[in-house]
Amino acid sequence: MQPLPPFPSLEALFQQTDRLAGTPLLLAITVSVIVVVAARDWRLALAALMVAYTGLALLTASLLPPQWALLRVVVGGLAAVIWYLSAQQAGWGGSFLPFQHSQGVEARPLASTTLFRALVVLALAVLILTLRPRLPLPALPTDVRFVVIWLGAFGLLGLALGDEALQTGVALLLWLAATQLMLAALQQDAWLIWLLSTVELLVALATGYLMIARGPLWSNEQEGSD
Repeated sequence: MQPLPPFPSLEALFQQTDRLAGTPLLLAITVSVIVVVAARDWRLALAALMVAYTGLALLTASLLPPQWALLRVVVGGLAAVIWYLSAQQAGWGGSFLPFQHSQGVEARPLASTTLFRALVVLALAVLILTLRPRLPLPALPTDVRFVVIWLGAFGLLGLALGDEALQTGVALLLWLAATQLMLAALQQDAWLIWLLSTVELLVALATGYLMIARGPLWSNEQEGSD
Protein backbone atom coordinates (compact mmCIF):
# COMPACT_ATOMS: atom_id res chain seq x y z
CA MET A 1 0.00 0.00 0.00
CA GLN A 2 1.46 3.29 -1.08
CA PRO A 3 1.58 6.11 1.45
CA LEU A 4 -0.81 8.99 0.99
CA PRO A 5 0.70 12.07 -0.66
CA PRO A 6 1.39 14.96 1.71
CA PHE A 7 -1.39 17.50 2.10
CA PRO A 8 -0.48 20.71 0.26
CA SER A 9 0.28 23.79 2.29
CA LEU A 10 -1.96 26.83 2.38
CA GLU A 11 0.47 28.67 0.13
CA ALA A 12 0.23 25.90 -2.47
CA LEU A 13 -3.56 25.79 -2.26
CA PHE A 14 -3.95 29.51 -2.81
CA GLN A 15 -1.39 29.45 -5.62
CA GLN A 16 -3.52 26.83 -7.39
CA THR A 17 -6.50 29.19 -7.21
CA ASP A 18 -4.66 32.10 -8.83
CA ARG A 19 -6.25 31.24 -12.17
CA LEU A 20 -9.64 32.07 -10.64
CA ALA A 21 -8.53 35.65 -10.00
CA GLY A 22 -9.73 38.43 -12.20
CA THR A 23 -13.10 38.43 -13.91
CA PRO A 24 -14.42 35.05 -12.62
CA LEU A 25 -13.63 35.98 -9.02
CA LEU A 26 -15.13 39.46 -9.32
CA LEU A 27 -18.23 38.00 -10.96
CA ALA A 28 -18.69 35.48 -8.14
CA ILE A 29 -18.36 38.17 -5.47
CA THR A 30 -20.65 40.69 -7.18
CA VAL A 31 -23.42 38.20 -7.95
CA SER A 32 -23.32 36.63 -4.48
CA VAL A 33 -23.52 40.05 -2.80
CA ILE A 34 -26.54 40.94 -4.96
CA VAL A 35 -28.24 37.70 -3.91
CA VAL A 36 -27.40 38.31 -0.24
CA VAL A 37 -29.12 41.71 -0.24
CA ALA A 38 -32.04 40.89 -2.55
CA ALA A 39 -32.86 37.31 -1.50
CA ARG A 40 -36.29 36.64 -0.04
CA ASP A 41 -35.34 33.21 1.34
CA TRP A 42 -33.03 33.32 4.35
CA ARG A 43 -31.32 30.05 3.38
CA LEU A 44 -30.42 31.40 -0.03
CA ALA A 45 -29.00 34.53 1.63
CA LEU A 46 -26.75 32.41 3.88
CA ALA A 47 -25.55 30.27 0.96
CA ALA A 48 -24.72 33.38 -1.07
CA LEU A 49 -22.91 34.87 1.93
CA MET A 50 -20.59 31.86 2.06
CA VAL A 51 -19.85 32.23 -1.66
CA ALA A 52 -19.02 35.90 -1.10
CA TYR A 53 -16.70 35.15 1.82
CA THR A 54 -14.93 32.43 -0.16
CA GLY A 55 -14.36 34.88 -3.00
CA LEU A 56 -13.10 37.49 -0.53
CA ALA A 57 -10.66 34.94 0.87
CA LEU A 58 -9.20 34.34 -2.59
CA LEU A 59 -8.96 38.08 -3.18
CA THR A 60 -7.39 38.66 0.24
CA ALA A 61 -4.77 35.98 -0.51
CA SER A 62 -3.17 38.39 -2.99
CA LEU A 63 -2.76 41.00 -0.24
CA LEU A 64 -2.11 39.06 2.97
CA PRO A 65 -0.53 35.75 4.00
CA PRO A 66 -2.72 32.68 3.31
CA GLN A 67 -3.47 32.24 7.02
CA TRP A 68 -5.25 35.60 7.10
CA ALA A 69 -7.10 34.83 3.88
CA LEU A 70 -8.30 31.55 5.40
CA LEU A 71 -9.63 33.54 8.34
CA ARG A 72 -12.20 35.12 6.00
CA VAL A 73 -13.72 31.72 5.23
CA VAL A 74 -13.67 30.70 8.89
CA VAL A 75 -15.44 33.88 10.03
CA GLY A 76 -18.03 33.65 7.25
CA GLY A 77 -18.65 29.99 8.00
CA LEU A 78 -19.10 30.61 11.72
CA ALA A 79 -21.54 33.46 11.03
CA ALA A 80 -23.57 31.28 8.66
CA VAL A 81 -23.68 28.42 11.18
CA ILE A 82 -24.73 30.76 14.01
CA TRP A 83 -27.53 32.23 11.91
CA TYR A 84 -28.69 28.85 10.63
CA LEU A 85 -28.93 27.44 14.14
CA SER A 86 -30.64 30.62 15.35
CA ALA A 87 -33.18 30.38 12.51
CA GLN A 88 -33.95 26.77 13.40
CA GLN A 89 -34.24 27.66 17.09
CA ALA A 90 -36.58 30.54 16.22
CA GLY A 91 -38.82 28.22 14.23
CA TRP A 92 -38.20 29.69 10.80
CA GLY A 93 -38.53 26.20 9.31
CA GLY A 94 -37.03 24.46 6.30
CA SER A 95 -33.68 22.86 5.67
CA PHE A 96 -30.66 24.54 4.11
CA LEU A 97 -32.10 24.66 0.60
CA PRO A 98 -33.05 27.76 -1.38
CA PHE A 99 -36.73 26.93 -1.74
CA GLN A 100 -39.82 28.50 -0.25
CA HIS A 101 -41.13 25.13 0.99
CA SER A 102 -39.10 22.19 2.24
CA GLN A 103 -40.51 18.91 3.60
CA GLY A 104 -43.91 20.46 4.14
CA VAL A 105 -42.51 23.17 6.43
CA GLU A 106 -42.87 26.76 5.31
CA ALA A 107 -39.66 28.73 5.46
CA ARG A 108 -39.98 32.22 6.80
CA PRO A 109 -39.53 34.87 4.08
CA LEU A 110 -37.20 37.78 4.71
CA ALA A 111 -39.27 40.37 2.86
CA SER A 112 -42.56 40.78 1.06
CA THR A 113 -41.39 43.56 -1.28
CA THR A 114 -39.31 41.24 -3.44
CA LEU A 115 -39.84 43.10 -6.72
CA PHE A 116 -39.01 46.48 -5.20
CA ARG A 117 -35.86 45.15 -3.56
CA ALA A 118 -34.74 43.50 -6.79
CA LEU A 119 -35.24 46.72 -8.78
CA VAL A 120 -33.31 48.82 -6.25
CA VAL A 121 -30.47 46.32 -6.11
CA LEU A 122 -30.20 46.14 -9.91
CA ALA A 123 -30.29 49.94 -10.15
CA LEU A 124 -27.40 50.23 -7.68
CA ALA A 125 -25.43 47.54 -9.52
CA VAL A 126 -25.85 49.32 -12.86
CA LEU A 127 -24.83 52.63 -11.27
CA ILE A 128 -21.61 51.22 -9.78
CA LEU A 129 -20.69 49.40 -13.00
CA THR A 130 -21.30 52.57 -15.01
CA LEU A 131 -19.18 54.69 -12.69
CA ARG A 132 -16.46 52.06 -12.25
CA PRO A 133 -13.73 54.07 -14.06
CA ARG A 134 -14.44 57.03 -11.75
CA LEU A 135 -14.58 55.20 -8.43
CA PRO A 136 -12.76 56.85 -5.48
CA LEU A 137 -9.92 55.30 -3.42
CA PRO A 138 -7.26 55.48 -6.17
CA ALA A 139 -4.59 54.16 -3.78
CA LEU A 140 -6.15 50.69 -3.90
CA PRO A 141 -5.57 48.12 -6.66
CA THR A 142 -8.26 48.22 -9.33
CA ASP A 143 -10.04 44.96 -8.42
CA VAL A 144 -9.80 45.63 -4.69
CA ARG A 145 -11.16 49.15 -5.13
CA PHE A 146 -14.16 47.84 -7.07
CA VAL A 147 -14.94 45.15 -4.48
CA VAL A 148 -14.58 47.59 -1.57
CA ILE A 149 -17.01 50.06 -3.17
CA TRP A 150 -19.37 47.21 -4.10
CA LEU A 151 -19.44 45.77 -0.58
CA GLY A 152 -19.78 49.17 1.06
CA ALA A 153 -22.59 50.32 -1.24
CA PHE A 154 -24.59 47.12 -0.91
CA GLY A 155 -23.96 47.06 2.82
CA LEU A 156 -25.53 50.50 3.14
CA LEU A 157 -28.39 49.44 0.87
CA GLY A 158 -28.98 46.36 2.98
CA LEU A 159 -29.18 48.51 6.11
CA ALA A 160 -31.69 50.80 4.39
CA LEU A 161 -33.91 47.99 3.08
CA GLY A 162 -33.58 45.52 5.93
CA ASP A 163 -36.52 45.04 8.26
CA GLU A 164 -35.23 41.85 9.87
CA ALA A 165 -32.29 41.21 12.17
CA LEU A 166 -30.71 38.81 9.68
CA GLN A 167 -30.79 41.37 6.88
CA THR A 168 -29.23 44.00 9.13
CA GLY A 169 -26.57 41.58 10.33
CA VAL A 170 -25.65 40.57 6.78
CA ALA A 171 -25.42 44.23 5.75
CA LEU A 172 -23.11 44.98 8.68
CA LEU A 173 -20.88 42.05 7.73
CA LEU A 174 -20.64 43.36 4.17
CA TRP A 175 -19.59 46.76 5.49
CA LEU A 176 -17.02 45.21 7.83
CA ALA A 177 -15.71 43.02 5.00
CA ALA A 178 -15.21 46.13 2.86
CA THR A 179 -13.35 47.84 5.72
CA GLN A 180 -11.14 44.82 6.32
CA LEU A 181 -10.29 44.45 2.63
CA MET A 182 -9.36 48.12 2.38
CA LEU A 183 -7.14 47.91 5.46
CA ALA A 184 -5.52 44.75 4.10
CA ALA A 185 -4.50 46.69 0.99
CA LEU A 186 -3.36 49.83 2.80
CA GLN A 187 -2.04 48.69 6.17
CA GLN A 188 -1.28 45.04 6.88
CA ASP A 189 -1.79 45.14 10.63
CA ALA A 190 -2.54 41.81 12.28
CA TRP A 191 -4.24 43.46 15.25
CA LEU A 192 -6.69 45.28 13.03
CA ILE A 193 -7.54 42.05 11.19
CA TRP A 194 -8.17 40.26 14.50
CA LEU A 195 -10.22 43.19 15.80
CA LEU A 196 -12.49 43.33 12.76
CA SER A 197 -12.90 39.55 12.72
CA THR A 198 -13.90 39.65 16.38
CA VAL A 199 -16.42 42.40 15.67
CA GLU A 200 -17.87 40.29 12.85
CA LEU A 201 -18.40 37.36 15.19
CA LEU A 202 -19.98 39.64 17.80
CA VAL A 203 -22.35 41.00 15.14
CA ALA A 204 -23.23 37.42 14.17
CA LEU A 205 -23.96 36.48 17.80
CA ALA A 206 -26.06 39.60 18.42
CA THR A 207 -28.00 39.00 15.20
CA GLY A 208 -28.63 35.38 16.14
CA TYR A 209 -30.00 36.46 19.53
CA LEU A 210 -32.36 38.96 17.87
CA MET A 211 -33.52 36.30 15.41
CA ILE A 212 -34.44 33.96 18.27
CA ALA A 213 -36.12 36.77 20.20
CA ARG A 214 -38.18 37.76 17.14
CA GLY A 215 -39.44 34.21 16.66
CA PRO A 216 -41.46 32.77 13.77
CA LEU A 217 -43.44 35.10 11.55
CA TRP A 218 -46.64 33.08 11.42
CA SER A 219 -47.08 32.98 15.21
CA ASN A 220 -47.21 36.78 15.32
CA GLU A 221 -49.67 36.83 12.43
CA GLN A 222 -51.94 34.38 14.21
CA GLU A 223 -51.87 36.44 17.39
CA GLY A 224 -52.76 39.58 15.41
CA SER A 225 -55.66 37.84 13.66
CA ASP A 226 -57.04 36.59 16.97
